[in-house]
Amino acid sequence: MKNRRISHLLLAFALLLQLAVLPLQTAAAEPDKSPTWIAPINYLALGDSLAFGINSDGKPGKGYADFLTEELMKQEVLQTSNKGFSYPGYTSGNVLKDLQTNVTKPVLGTGAQDSTATLHQSIQEANLITLSAGANDILPYFKIDEKTGKPSFNLEEIQAALMQTGKNTQQILAKIYELNPKAQVYVMGYYNSFPQLPVEFQPQIAQLVAGLNGVIQSGMQGTPAHFVKTDELIAKDFPTYVPNPANIHLSEAGYRVVADAFREALTANYPWYAKDTLTAEKRDDSTVVLNWKPVLDTGMIMTYKVYNGDKMVGEVMSPVLTYEITDLLPNQEYKFTVEAIDQYGKKSVHNLSTVYMLAKEHAEPSVMFTDIQDSWAKDFIEAAAMKGIMGGYQDHTFRPGKSLTRAQATSVVVRALELKPKSNSMKFDDVAYYADSTKADIQAAHDYGLMKGVNGHFMPNKPITRAQLALLLSRAYETAKGTPYKPAAAAPFKDIQNFSKDTQWAIAGLYEMNIAAGDKGNFMPNDPTTRAHAAKMIIQSMKAIGQ
Repeated sequence: MKNRRISHLLLAFALLLQLAVLPLQTAAAEPDKSPTWIAPINYLALGDSLAFGINSDGKPGKGYADFLTEELMKQEVLQTSNKGFSYPGYTSGNVLKDLQTNVTKPVLGTGAQDSTATLHQSIQEANLITLSAGANDILPYFKIDEKTGKPSFNLEEIQAALMQTGKNTQQILAKIYELNPKAQVYVMGYYNSFPQLPVEFQPQIAQLVAGLNGVIQSGMQGTPAHFVKTDELIAKDFPTYVPNPANIHLSEAGYRVVADAFREALTANYPWYAKDTLTAEKRDDSTVVLNWKPVLDTGMIMTYKVYNGDKMVGEVMSPVLTYEITDLLPNQEYKFTVEAIDQYGKKSVHNLSTVYMLAKEHAEPSVMFTDIQDSWAKDFIEAAAMKGIMGGYQDHTFRPGKSLTRAQATSVVVRALELKPKSNSMKFDDVAYYADSTKADIQAAHDYGLMKGVNGHFMPNKPITRAQLALLLSRAYETAKGTPYKPAAAAPFKDIQNFSKDTQWAIAGLYEMNIAAGDKGNFMPNDPTTRAHAAKMIIQSMKAIGQ
């Protein structure tokens, strides 16, 4: 009797266990997505045929917006996408008009509930917006003769179209941020659509592309929008990316390259997590405490793994959201990572990461260069070094009074503008023994019209004069902006009258922008430029350009 009562109790206990376990088994279906800290992305593509997806045969296909959508889906962060407001042939004016009238168009994308959408609401709901508009603004003024294959264009009409494109871009972005101040906007730069034209026309086309990209970036000034460069990427393989001489559109491979450029810009700039999602706090000279927020859906999370670099240093069970890392060294940079794992073993695709340096108490302040503490140009020199524009010497000096050579000045400006050579044919016979990187900088400077030589000589080791540097910086401004700086008046220097008009106006531009002031009414145009003066002039010029 006693054994039967015990067996009944055991059976009842087993039934209770089954009742307790069954709801969990039926409710806990394996999730489709991995654990994540990232809020779902609603992606909106605005612009022309490149976003819509016209292929190199002129037929509808996949554009960069489609490949970017696929990548976001692969990364498990996409909620909706819509390229329905992109249209072949659209100009920046068309995009602006759509914004002003709040058009309604069919949804072309994934994840949306409705078949149509209004533009204003789509912008308000989007947290990622891409824009490609501007090329169609100037194409009507760029004609190619069907018989001769030669291009012709009206400079005045193109200049007017470029100016309007910049204004339209400014108004488009202003309206987008008015509707959605938190939107992440990425603006596409354009590429050479006519690489098959004869080589003698390519410098003009390159200048046109630079001008278009310059006015687009000018229209972006004052906004948090990000510019996505594509010209150099497409130029790496024109036959593959722009294969049809009769069509300006990209191949599928070309669109993938553009989508990859957007993806890289997103990786670097998109706010994937709130700043306080993962924090590191110093406890003592060898210990840091990590604190993090839970993933968005915590129902399935079992553990969080903690890494120092590539090495796993700990694991905590959910809902614990903190971990202490010990035995660290002061003044050394560490990368800490937190990975979430659910009950099925699925790992977070995007882990939390932070870089932290454990500062030692009472550490001595670092000195960038040992010989600039009393220099009038100290701030400019340090700014140039911080931006990677100018460096020092192995003995930790900058040597501010030393002359800057023509090769050095060329490299500094070319690298500040991130220019790459357009050709491989070196025009100068006196740079053969220089480093390949320096030769590439000189080639780029020549290709963009920044620097010229004399009778095939570049004279790389000669000090660059103040007049030569002024002309270099003036041309750099025009290359970056797409239009030359036009000073309101001549410079008030009495020692520049024998120089060319281009040089005089270059000096006037620097004077008007407060980049170079001269001394006692003189500019000293033939004097070598010291490294200190060069740091000031180049830093101030980059600010004027917007870099």
